[in-house]
Amino acid sequence: MPVSGLSVNPDCVSAFNELKLGRGGPKYIIYKISDDQKEIVVDEIGNEADYDVFREKLVGKKEKSGKDRPSYAIYDVEFELEGGEGKRSKIAFITYINQDSTGVKSRMVYASSRETLKNALNGIAMNWQANDPGELEWADLLKEASKGKAVS
Repeated sequence: MPVSGLSVNPDCVSAFNELKLGRGGPKYIIYKISDDQKEIVVDEIGNEADYDVFREKLVGKKEKSGKDRPSYAIYDVEFELEGGEGKRSKIAFITYINQDSTGVKSRMVYASSRETLKNALNGIAMNWQANDPGELEWADLLKEASKGKAVS
């Protein structure tokens, strides 16, 4: 049983596996904790290749109270290596919990459930933790994914 007591809905793994296959499938998946607080579910799947669109969707999630809602996300980071070494792709697991405008209970539940989802998804290449919107910049994510070797 996970620390938080939450389970992972099978759709979470199915969507992740579809993203891993590539071939025009999803570019990102945003996950959330269900309203009944019993499982982690798929919130949104997107094919939009523009990282800023994904970022705005992730940052814009709200709880019923109007506070920011934490989220987990998978993003397929694609980049070109310098020196003509070709295109690469890394699957990033992103945890977004805005420390300044999220309720304490939500922060705690999302933080304690993170590993439950992460462990259910096989093939994650990197982890990214963001505690405010400024920590979700493309340049930082790209640098981490490519170990600083991507062509900008």
